[in-house]
Amino acid sequence: MKIIDAQIHLWTGGKPGNELHRQVAEFTAEECLEEMAEAGVDAAVIHPPGWDPNSGALAEAAARKYPNRFAILGQIPLDKPESRSLIDGWKARPGMLGLRYSLLQPHKRNRASDGTMG
Repeated sequence: MKIIDAQIHLWTGGKPGNELHRQVAEFTAEECLEEMAEAGVDAAVIHPPGWDPNSGALAEAAARKYPNRFAILGQIPLDKPESRSLIDGWKARPGMLGLRYSLLQPHKRNRASDGTMG
């Protein structure tokens, strides 16, 4: 049976602001693969964290380099109408499975008449 971790973060943009996350300046695909090997995890789904503006590119690089180990649930800015054009080719990007959002903050629950959120 394969074991898949359903949500991991990779980053190089400094320590997370949320103390619940690992407090290191970066956590790379290679570091993650080492920990996955120790734990017996076969693959993982990356959710690029918001605190690192380069985390989406980092996730795509990991999925490109290790296609059998990493996949991605990315995100596009919901508050920008021009983001709609990204959807057409979204799943053609390396490792991209779809989109993931946490709409926990009240201002993110509102939807404008043009369909954008925020």
